[in-house]
Amino acid sequence: MDIEERIRSRIEAILVNDARNYAEMRMMVSSDEPLEQDPFAEERNLYQRILNSYRSAVSEVNNLLEENVGFLSGLSRIIETIKDKDDFQEICSQIVDCVLQDFGAEYCSLIFQPRSEADFGPLYLEGIREQHKFLFSHTHAALLGSVEFAQLVMQLARETSDCVNIGDVYREARFNAIDFPGVVRALVCLPIGVRQNPAGVLVLSHSLPRFFNQNHTRVLKILASMVAHVCLLSVGNKTGHRDSASLQQAACIAGNEKTLSVVLLNLEHEGFSRQPLKDRALFDSIRSWLSHTLGDKDSMLQYEGNGLLMLLPGVTEEQIPLRAARVRAAYDEWKAGQGDVGRDVNLSLGYSTCESGEDLTHALEVASMLMRADRDDEHDSQPVPSSPLI
Repeated sequence: MDIEERIRSRIEAILVNDARNYAEMRMMVSSDEPLEQDPFAEERNLYQRILNSYRSAVSEVNNLLEENVGFLSGLSRIIETIKDKDDFQEICSQIVDCVLQDFGAEYCSLIFQPRSEADFGPLYLEGIREQHKFLFSHTHAALLGSVEFAQLVMQLARETSDCVNIGDVYREARFNAIDFPGVVRALVCLPIGVRQNPAGVLVLSHSLPRFFNQNHTRVLKILASMVAHVCLLSVGNKTGHRDSASLQQAACIAGNEKTLSVVLLNLEHEGFSRQPLKDRALFDSIRSWLSHTLGDKDSMLQYEGNGLLMLLPGVTEEQIPLRAARVRAAYDEWKAGQGDVGRDVNLSLGYSTCESGEDLTHALEVASMLMRADRDDEHDSQPVPSSPLI
């Protein structure tokens, strides 16, 4: 029912109800006992109720207009942000970031599966926004650390080509086996199709049930179509490899020194169990290779045994997705040159930005929760060293 019909039905209901009440009152009053009342009281009351109905309807229209303008502004910002980008992973990371900022979601993910041997993927891009925002890219078939969650999302995408809007996952029996974190209560899944073939899924969630309404789903369908077009243009093109000169240029500090971006990298063996990389020679080789992506003021630390932590002072929130994409590109170059030696070594990568006064420790806690939730920790956590290894 549109707004005009809603207004008309409310006014008609007021008029019908008023006429019925007046008729009943006349029947109750005998002919020798005339009804004493203000002759214009009923009309004034009727007009007041009609005006209140109009005010309520206009308020609803204004709220819908404000919400839709906000969504359109979000789409506009996404287009403005990615229009000059040519790296697929960077584009998708920017989209996830904008969704978290402009569409109210507390969690967003873009999933892509390879459609041919020449195609990119698999690729999982996840973003979470609680007290601190954190973005994470990997190739493991898991969402929020849960393999079961990822499998169910892919199943939902296969069952329909339309948007799936689940008001409350706790009231859906098919989700009973999944231990959801706090950011998942309302859930939206939008399949991404390229030339009528499934290519991926856009996933959003929020900690409040029934958070996503029809306006959300309308604009998210437009966004999914945009992602599908970007995916189509990227067929056969993996994340671009840059030469050392362009990497050095990208590493130049252009932001405010009060800003600190961090990139957290986990090195693991591929497979269901995701075992930490224990080969020290391979670990040192990767660390040495990735050090070439660092700028003059950047540093790299060993983090929690098999991880690496890049500290990028002055790199802003707008610059970090490209830096992260180029770190992964450098890792892909290393792996391509290793042959069978590094075939089963996998990289998970996440990043975040801390402005002046924000807590870096909390950002790293969020990162560890997101990146390590589905893996048994077989080693004791080590503190971040006070001096850089590189």
